[in-house]
Amino acid sequence: MSRSSQSGLRSIKRDWSDKPPSSQDIPWDPTPPKDDVRSRRLKEIEEALRSGPPSSSSSKPLSIQPTNNKRPSTTSIDEVPTKKARQLPVSWGQDDPLSSSTTWSRDKSSKASTSAKKESSRSTGRDRPAKPPAVFLSQEQTKILKLVEKGTSVFYTGSAGTGKSVLLREIIRALRRKYSKSPDAVAITASTGIAACNIGGTTIHSFAGIGLGIEEAKVLSAKVRKNRKATSRWQRTKVLIIDEVSMLDGDLFDKLSEIASTIRNSPIPFGGIQIIVTGDFFQLPPVVKGNGQTKFAFEAMMWHKTIERTFNLTKVFRQRDQEFVDMLNEMRFGTLSSKSIAKFRSLSRPIPIQDDLVPTELFPRREDVERANQSRMNLLDEKQEAFKAIDAGLITDEEQRSKILANVMAPSLLMLRAGAQVMLIKNQEDGMLVNGSIGKVLRFVDPAVYGTDQDIEGAFAPEFVGSSAATEDLVKKKDKKSSTVGTVKLFPVVEFLLPNGGRREMLVLPDVWKVELPSGEVQASRTQLPLILSWAMSIHKSQGQTLERVKVDLSKVFEKGQAYVALSRATCLEGLQVLGFDPRKVQAHPKVVAWSKTLETIAE
Repeated sequence: MSRSSQSGLRSIKRDWSDKPPSSQDIPWDPTPPKDDVRSRRLKEIEEALRSGPPSSSSSKPLSIQPTNNKRPSTTSIDEVPTKKARQLPVSWGQDDPLSSSTTWSRDKSSKASTSAKKESSRSTGRDRPAKPPAVFLSQEQTKILKLVEKGTSVFYTGSAGTGKSVLLREIIRALRRKYSKSPDAVAITASTGIAACNIGGTTIHSFAGIGLGIEEAKVLSAKVRKNRKATSRWQRTKVLIIDEVSMLDGDLFDKLSEIASTIRNSPIPFGGIQIIVTGDFFQLPPVVKGNGQTKFAFEAMMWHKTIERTFNLTKVFRQRDQEFVDMLNEMRFGTLSSKSIAKFRSLSRPIPIQDDLVPTELFPRREDVERANQSRMNLLDEKQEAFKAIDAGLITDEEQRSKILANVMAPSLLMLRAGAQVMLIKNQEDGMLVNGSIGKVLRFVDPAVYGTDQDIEGAFAPEFVGSSAATEDLVKKKDKKSSTVGTVKLFPVVEFLLPNGGRREMLVLPDVWKVELPSGEVQASRTQLPLILSWAMSIHKSQGQTLERVKVDLSKVFEKGQAYVALSRATCLEGLQVLGFDPRKVQAHPKVVAWSKTLETIAE
């Protein structure tokens, strides 16, 4: 007999010579096997082909026994040719259409897309991406980032929508990686509380420990020396970031430099600290008390000694059509052409919309915002639900803490109703819903049953839960004891409008805002739903926002830069309504116009 069988088949040996078979030869019957035997053997062969070659190194390939009188093939199981891989056409855009990795990448993307569709079955918009898209930086943004990583002190600006905030976030990430062993080496500050909260930092006044900072530099330096924590911050800081520098007075810039040099015992500007400054001087200027003269930060004595490179970003990301970009640039410099004036006046018409999301109306005064939002809320018949924020932090004085948290976008008390138009005020991880996304409250629901058959509207009276962690604990308790069903906390389900015209439903849970120092010390924090009413909004709080639909009455604008800030929030002319347009309201400070001509630009 032959050697041990392999894959269920015996090794068959046939002699084609004329001599009669010997006793050692295997007899061969030329009669075809019965159908059941043949089927079984063919099935075994197919299984052997699918499983590949035998794992044992000592195994030999087997010849397949013929079922007719023709000479059998010498092709072994190992030598059975495999099916040729499908080649994608070059027109699909791959560098190498024959590359198996390229083919797999496309197939993998397709599978990921299918999976995403299943996971977002409740969405009425486009499919949710598997993970947040990577941040794309333009060539000019990349160059500035590299200079910062090398230790260069820089200032950069740009018109609205050029990605100043995006670049700043990337700079902060890069610097934190660079100084990962010294978390408090990077001080993140801004001239205003709102701007500071938006970048996860604190005001420059709080960081410096100078209070209002109205005293002389020597007096302020002595004040800081008495503050052990403030002194330690100045000594340990390696990089100082100042956002919204346009609202920082030039005299204060000089004072900060002298304080840093005094505390760090160094004659170098800012005591040798690397300075990263950004903002748009064409927007809101510094606050001037009385009849004083406006002094911009770039007019400070230490500006040119401190800032090594100054840049103007030119690539616009927010606005989609060049005509609108050109109009905004003219407005920024306060020199509107007759064509642009006529176009702005033509925008007094209502914005054409195909849904029930109205444009966000921008007002210069906060009381106008509150009145407009409340009047809209009163038109809704649904029950009003209250969500009260939970405030905390090392500052225990409630009045002082409330003053700091007044700069946080999230309100201390949020009143909502089904049908209320709201704005998301924090970016979401999927990258599709961002700070500024507009939507409408659909209903209030228990997080434990959201998306299930039990997801019904208005089941119980909602109470506010302080954090997402608290919500999870509540859900666990509810699962254990059904008797707690009467105290279940309900949260709003909002349907948001996506930039591509689609819609996405989201259960909105509480989030946290922090005002903290470089050491990680949280001065104040607020836990609240990341939502605000969006029928109306102040121009001041809209700075930095991107809005798909905007309505502005310029007859109420009273300060230089307000008109430009308000109109540049829109992404396109189709989504912008302008009432009371007056070219005289469009003004730019002559000092800023002259100074802006000295800025560097980077060719794309």
